[in-house]
Amino acid sequence: MLRWFLKQPGAVCIVAQGADAQITAFILAEADPPLGHIITLDVAAECRRSGLGTKLTVAAENALAVRGVREVELETAIDNAAGIAFWTSRGYRTVGTIPRYYLNRVDALCMTKFLPAP
Repeated sequence: MLRWFLKQPGAVCIVAQGADAQITAFILAEADPPLGHIITLDVAAECRRSGLGTKLTVAAENALAVRGVREVELETAIDNAAGIAFWTSRGYRTVGTIPRYYLNRVDALCMTKFLPAP
């Protein structure tokens, strides 16, 4: 699935590596101007709360903005308090709920953010 996604014309993938060249975090997004979508942001447990997620998010938002994206959306599980707090602190606002989005069991919040022109 990831290999297919990365071959798409609007794909954005930014990877962070530690000193040992191991992947410590990554963000996947897609641009379909004027809309963009953050697919996932994953940070290794030992690297959380270090600012790495914020840096990757800013870099992805900048890459999307350069491609003409003006609004970004994402989904996060309604029981993911840390994720909701993270995205809210980055300026994302909840605009709706998607029933049974995760594994056909857990609802998701749909969140959006408007990006300034580059």
